Amino acid sequence: MVAARAKTMEEGGSGGITALLQAERERWILWSPVALGSGIALYFALPCEPWRWVGPLLLGLCLSTGIAVRRRPPWLPALAFVFALAGLGFTLAGERSRAVAAPVLSHPTQAISIVARITEVEPLEQGVHRFVLDRVTWPELRGTGPLPVRLRVRLRESGGEWRPGQRVALRVVLMPPPAPASPGAYDFSRQAWFLGIGAVGYAAGPPRLLPDADQGEGWERIRLFIAGVRRDLTERIVAAVENGGLARGVGWVAAALITAERGPVSPDLLQAYRDAGLAHILVIAGMHMSMVAGLVFMAIRGGLAMIPWIALRYPIKKWTAGGALLITFCYLIISGAPVPTQRAFMMNGIVLVAILFDREAISLRSITWAALLILLLRPEALMGASFQMSFAAVYGLIAGYEAIGPAFGRWRARHRGRWSTPFFYVAGILLTTQIAGTATAFYTIFHFNRYATYGLLGNFLAVPVVGFWVMPAALLAFCLMPFGLDAWAWWLMGRGIVAVSDIAQWVSALPGASVDLPAMPVSALVLFTLGGFWLLLWRRRWRLWGLAGMAAAIALYALHRPPDVLIAPSGLMMAGRDGDGRLLFSRTRSEKMLRETWVRQAGQGTAAVFWRDGSKNVMTCDGTGCVYRREAHLLAFLSRPERLPGADCRGGEVVIVAAPVARDVCPGGGRLIDGDALRRGGTHAFWLDAEGWRIETVDDWQGARPWNHIRTPIGGEDASAAASFD
Repeated sequence: MVAARAKTMEEGGSGGITALLQAERERWILWSPVALGSGIALYFALPCEPWRWVGPLLLGLCLSTGIAVRRRPPWLPALAFVFALAGLGFTLAGERSRAVAAPVLSHPTQAISIVARITEVEPLEQGVHRFVLDRVTWPELRGTGPLPVRLRVRLRESGGEWRPGQRVALRVVLMPPPAPASPGAYDFSRQAWFLGIGAVGYAAGPPRLLPDADQGEGWERIRLFIAGVRRDLTERIVAAVENGGLARGVGWVAAALITAERGPVSPDLLQAYRDAGLAHILVIAGMHMSMVAGLVFMAIRGGLAMIPWIALRYPIKKWTAGGALLITFCYLIISGAPVPTQRAFMMNGIVLVAILFDREAISLRSITWAALLILLLRPEALMGASFQMSFAAVYGLIAGYEAIGPAFGRWRARHRGRWSTPFFYVAGILLTTQIAGTATAFYTIFHFNRYATYGLLGNFLAVPVVGFWVMPAALLAFCLMPFGLDAWAWWLMGRGIVAVSDIAQWVSALPGASVDLPAMPVSALVLFTLGGFWLLLWRRRWRLWGLAGMAAAIALYALHRPPDVLIAPSGLMMAGRDGDGRLLFSRTRSEKMLRETWVRQAGQGTAAVFWRDGSKNVMTCDGTGCVYRREAHLLAFLSRPERLPGADCRGGEVVIVAAPVARDVCPGGGRLIDGDALRRGGTHAFWLDAEGWRIETVDDWQGARPWNHIRTPIGGEDASAAASFD
C-alpha cells in the first residue's frame, strides 16, 4: 500500500498537492464559474479599456497550452482550462460592453422638449412615476455628436394611465448618469451603461400622450407585451388589496412578490424588512420559486393520484414535473426575470428536468450551470449585489447541508415521534437562515454598510407565514383569476403580508437590531470570496485552508482606513473625520443625497453630524469655508477665491477653491485644486499619510472606461455624446 501511494505521488509530479487535486477530481467542474467570473472581474478592475485582442489572445494561448499538455498529469490541462475560462470571461465582458454601447449625454441641459416611447413605468410615491424612455427624438437640439436614445425620467403629478408602448411628448431637464458619490461607492453610471441609459432627469411638466403607440416588432413587441401584462397584474393585485381595506403599501409588497414591481412602499417599512433580516422576502428568489414549484408539484401530483385510472397507467410524477416547470417558467417571465429569479428558475428547472429523464440532480452542479449560464449571457451581473448575495446564499446552503446533512438525517431517523415533524421544520428554518445569513453577511456589509443582528429571529417568525399563508394564497389567486374570483385571494395574501410586516417592524424595533459599518475595500471582498469558494467547493480537510483567506479578508477590512476628508464635486460641501472617527460636515444643507451616501459609507447610519461653533475638532468652518488641521498638516477649503492671497494659501498644504481660479494666484505652496478640477475629477477623497496628503478622485477610481462620462471613453466618439445645446 505504501509503495502504491508513493508511486501515485511520484506520477502526480507535485507531491501532496497533486494527490489532493486528484482526489478531488470530481469537484473540478465546480470551479468553472469561479474561473469565468475571475476573468470578468479582471476586466472590470482594469483602470482603462483593454485592447480588443487581449482576451481572445489569452483564451487561445490557454487552450493551446491545454492541448499541448493533454498527456501530462490531468491537473495540468485542467489548470490550462481554468485560465482559458478566465480568458473567455475577460473576452465576454469586453464584447458585452461594446455591444451595449450607446450615446451618453455629456452636459446637463435646461428644460427641453422630447418625444419618446415608454418602455417601463415604475410608480414611486403618490402621484410620482419614473419612466424609462427609448426611441427619443430631440426637436429642439442640434448635436455635434449622437444623442441618447434611452432615458430614465422622474415625473411628478403625471396623471393618466401610463403603459409600456405609449408615445409621449414632454419637457425634461436631463443630466448624464451620476458618477459614484465617492471612490469605491456604488457606480450607477456603470449600471446605466449596460442598461443603455444615456441620461437621467426629471420632467418639467406633465407628459402629453400621443396617439401613435409604438409596440415594435418581433422580440421587442413580445417584451413590451409582457411589460404591459406585468403592469396590469400589478394594478390588479394592488386594487384587490386596497379595496379589501388594507393599506396601499401592503398591496405593493404583494405585487413585489409576484411581478417584482415594488412601487410606493414606505421607506420606513422597507428599512424595517432590512433591519429584521427579511429583505430577501421582497425579492423574488430561491425561496419564492421553490415554494411555487413545491406547491404546484404537490397539487398536481396529489390531484392525479386521486384518479386511479391515470395514476396506475401513466408516469404522473413526470407529468407533475413538467407542469411545475411550466408554471415556474411563467413565474420567471411575469417577474421580469431579475438575476435571483433566473438563478432560482435554473436550479429548480434542473431538478425538474432530472425527474423527467429519471436522473438525480446534483445540487452543486446545478448551481454551477446556473452561474455559468448567467455569466455567459450577462457578464456584468457579476458586479451586482443581487448576483453576489443570491449565489453566496445558495452556495452556502448547498455546501452546508452537504457537510452536515448526513448527520442531520441520521439524527432525525433516530428521533421519530408526534412532534418530530414540526420540530425538524423549525430546526430547518433556523439552520437555513443561519447558513444563508452567514454566507451573505460580508456582501451585505459591502453593499449596504448595515447588518441585521436579529435575522435569525425574524426569519424564524416570518418564513412560516410566507410558506403556509402568503405564497399559497398567491397560487390560489392565480388559479381563480380565469374565473374572475381572485380578488379575495389577493386580499388573503395581503393579510399574510400584514402579519409579516408586523413581524419585521417588531424585530427591527428591538435594541441593537442593526449595526452600521463603514465601507469595505474591494480587495477584502475578493479575498473573502476566494476563501469561501475554497471552503465550500472542496470536500476534504484541505478545504479548511479557505478559513485563512476569509480571516485575512476580515483583518483587511478591520485595518481599512476611510478617507479623512471628502470634497463634493460641486464645491458646496466638505466633510472631515474628527478624532472619534466621525464625519463632520460643513454647514451647507445642500447635496442631500451625496451627504447621505457619505454618512452611510462612514458607518454612521443616516444622521449627518454638522460642525458647530466652539467644538474642539480638527475642522473649523466659517462663512467663507473650512480648514482641516491634523498633525501639523492643513487642508483649506475656500468658497471664494479672493481669500487665496491670505494665510490659508501660504500655509495650506492643499488648498481647494470652489470656483475656477488662475493657477498662479497661490504661489506660496501646497497643491491648488479649483472648481474646474473638482468637476472634472468628481468627489475628491483625501488621506493624511506620513508623506503628506494622498488624493484619489472618482475619475481616478473609475478610470478610462466607457461608462466614465467624465473622460472621453476609449473606443471613439460613438460611445458618448458631445452635444451642444442652442
